[in-house]
Amino acid sequence: MAITILSASFTGMNSYIVNVEVDIFNGLPGFSIVGMGDTAIIESRERIRSSLKNIDVIFPAKKVVVNLSPADIRKKGSQFDLSICTGILANLGYIENMARLEKYLILGELSLNCAVKSCKGIINAVILAKNNNLEGIIIPYENYKEASLIKGIKIVPVKNLNDVFRFLNEGKYYTIKNTEPESELHIDDIDFSDIKGQSHAKRAAEIAAAGGHNLFLIGDPGSGKSMIAKRVITILPHMHEEEIIETTRIYSIVGMLSPEFPVVSQRPFRAPHHTASTVSLVGGSQRPGEISLALNGILFLDELGEYPLKLLEVLRQPLEDGKVTISRADFSAVYPVSMILITASNPSPSGYFPDDPRCTDTLRDIKRYIKKFSGPLLDRMDLYVELKKLSHTEILSMTKGESSSEIKKRVLKARKIQYFRYKSIKLNKDMKKKDIEKYCELTDEMFEFLNSVIEKFDLSARAYDKVLKVARTIADLEGTENIQIHHLSEALNYRKK
Repeated sequence: MAITILSASFTGMNSYIVNVEVDIFNGLPGFSIVGMGDTAIIESRERIRSSLKNIDVIFPAKKVVVNLSPADIRKKGSQFDLSICTGILANLGYIENMARLEKYLILGELSLNCAVKSCKGIINAVILAKNNNLEGIIIPYENYKEASLIKGIKIVPVKNLNDVFRFLNEGKYYTIKNTEPESELHIDDIDFSDIKGQSHAKRAAEIAAAGGHNLFLIGDPGSGKSMIAKRVITILPHMHEEEIIETTRIYSIVGMLSPEFPVVSQRPFRAPHHTASTVSLVGGSQRPGEISLALNGILFLDELGEYPLKLLEVLRQPLEDGKVTISRADFSAVYPVSMILITASNPSPSGYFPDDPRCTDTLRDIKRYIKKFSGPLLDRMDLYVELKKLSHTEILSMTKGESSSEIKKRVLKARKIQYFRYKSIKLNKDMKKKDIEKYCELTDEMFEFLNSVIEKFDLSARAYDKVLKVARTIADLEGTENIQIHHLSEALNYRKK
């Protein structure tokens, strides 16, 4: 009789239950796995044979058939090793408590000596088990800290096959007291106080951090664009539990969690090179891209003018929708997109603004270069800042600027206001039309001011909304309940003229 073991697989961020059906019957000896498994799943036959031998279980000289249902969806990964092996053991009579077996999801990769090794996507499987009202989940011991982020479900960590026997037959398993996620050590070797001058750009970085807004930095070589971008991470608040779980899910699917730091508790800072491919930036069928790996953190695109035009254009829809959908012939995967996008670029191929005597580019070269900064892409950037090269006085100055810790205090205050306003971790950048109408009330004087400004700046409807969102953040930094004209004026200063 076929015995069914519950396991899990993933398509993008979505996980689904896989019924691992194992049957052993008389016939020519063989071991077959069907159900559209990849190479790692097919190779599990040899890992399972060796594991059983090393716990003194004789592999049956019969026909062993394993079906991964639903059979019409392609599956990948080594997480089915443990569930297939458990199904074989159950068929052979080694599992006594079958009722307990039916209530647990089982995942894990087997080594040749029957040890259970870590695998990808464990936290997603725990969420799946909880949503399906299962009693618990059996996982590799190494994945326990990652899985322990999810409360309200029994997590059974196992080190080898003997631990699986012990739990299924006797109900005994490891109890780990210290379940606090370990934080990756963060060395504060960068600080806003390192930056000389550029007060306008530093103010824009503060606003971006406070409201989660996108920031475009353009300026001369050595003006501090990259320095400012890399230091924005130092003024962001610590991640909420909801953000930690969401970000850890992404990194778990990709397999980027390490045994030392099994939980993503520091905001990601991703800075792909301009030679990156479209798939590596946006994502593909096998894994999410950099735009999703920067979830709840920062995506920094340096030397934006060197990126291919096609690559920049694919960013437009994810930035607007807050997600990226990867569609293929046989499936569709959706990855979340929620981060602060910071871009930096020179204004021309030679590096200088066209009105600078040092600019040696022709008008044609400059137009070809800035053509990559298309109107629709710039329209999605909340803050646009031009940086000039520092003067000799500023370069030689020994005066330290405002530190990251001082700026962070104001950012935390503004974010606290937003948290109580929206009753969630939603930020001003995420405001919808109804939120703008509710929290960005304008007086008649402001409407009159904006009426002339919209025509002068030729603002689109999207750009107008972004001005209001930025103005809302500026008001929050000031601790003001209502937006005022000087908040709107400052927000308009960060639009491209």
